[in-house]
Amino acid sequence: MKISAKIDYACRAILELALHWPVATPLQAQKIAKRQKVPMKFLVHILIDLKESGYVDSIRGKNGGYVLLKKPADVKLSDIVRHFGGLGFSEAVPKTKGHVMDAMWQEVQASVHRALEGINFEDIRNKYMSQSKTVSYDI
Repeated sequence: MKISAKIDYACRAILELALHWPVATPLQAQKIAKRQKVPMKFLVHILIDLKESGYVDSIRGKNGGYVLLKKPADVKLSDIVRHFGGLGFSEAVPKTKGHVMDAMWQEVQASVHRALEGINFEDIRNKYMSQSKTVSYDI
């Protein structure tokens, strides 16, 4: 399975915005890039794409930046992966019509997609916070 840099960077951007959520103040692209180690030249294009697809909004001006439009729990990992091109499964095994291995590879791919459907950015946010031992106080 191959995960493109674009998918990885988009997920990192959504994660950073999810960590900032529900704070109404926008998060600047430079901060997202620095915190999530995403090159700015890629991040700008990804944020534009995420805005056009309704995941984020941008606020212009000196104190501008980006905000997540949906609750992190409402953004599935599968949505972002699918939006940015999906996962590349290796085609190294030759396809033989009706061969049992073709069916097995399809089952593996379906399992991966089901797993992605079951993960949202609230889950990823919680895992990130527990790993970094970050405390969040919600009022």
